[in-house]
Amino acid sequence: MPAQAVNTGHRVALTVRQRTVADKRAQAWQRITWCLERTTSDNEAEAALGWDIYTPVTDSPLITRTERDVLRAVATRALWRALASPAQTEDTDNQNEQEDPR
Repeated sequence: MPAQAVNTGHRVALTVRQRTVADKRAQAWQRITWCLERTTSDNEAEAALGWDIYTPVTDSPLITRTERDVLRAVATRALWRALASPAQTEDTDNQNEQEDPR
């Protein structure tokens, strides 16, 4: 009888631990999702905030290697896209020139 009680107690502790880890993983993914939503914002300040928080959030020990690889791919893709897009500057060369009225 005492062995059964110990075995049952061990099972309960294992179940509680598994639930706790699952809850923590779900919370980690909520934070990652929040960051990814910020990084895709048209608002430059909001996107910068998302990227600032991205690394600490994705360094969680609760993230599996495969999930981390996916998140790195997302960051790499965003970096390449940012490097490939031309800088948005105004063309001010002709602002001081007056048009010939002829």
